[in-house]
Amino acid sequence: MLFGRRERKPGTDGGRSTRGLWYKRLIRKCFPAHQLKRLRASPHEVALGCAVGVFISITPLLGAQMLIAALIAGLLRASVPAAVLGTFFGNPVSWPIIWTSTYAMGLQIIRLDWVLDAGDFEQNVMFLWAALLERSPELLNATTALLWPLLLPMLAGSLPLGLLAAAIFYYISRNLIREWQAHRMSQAPATSD
Repeated sequence: MLFGRRERKPGTDGGRSTRGLWYKRLIRKCFPAHQLKRLRASPHEVALGCAVGVFISITPLLGAQMLIAALIAGLLRASVPAAVLGTFFGNPVSWPIIWTSTYAMGLQIIRLDWVLDAGDFEQNVMFLWAALLERSPELLNATTALLWPLLLPMLAGSLPLGLLAAAIFYYISRNLIREWQAHRMSQAPATSD
């Protein structure tokens, strides 16, 4: 058959066993940190890229985290792919923890004792909804009025928490990359002169 399924004969897999490979493919696709092994850069560059990505993922700038991480990594001459992978530290599982801790830390830094009032928040949401429905030019003002009481403390709180998380991830990823690269070099076939 021209387009039919090709039948494999038993025992002709080229010495490879296909049993158990599904979980390795799943790990490679689902866990982007596994891809750090393949980056061809110094351990410092990869670790700095990871640290930049983790730092940016702590900030509340959701739509632009990867772009900002890539730009900062490029400015610092760090690994841009590692920075992009580092932004996956902020994910739907970790966002509630990150956001509440950055908001609480930001309130302490800015010296604000108030917590966002639910009545004001509801009024701002209704104002934003009305501006969206009417396609009003006041949309920017409504968005600013709604988000600024949240974003200011979160941005302020993300600086110390982001620096702490970045320092921890820099140390861990630098040591892991060193070990992976040393292992890869020891596994490389010896070339004869």
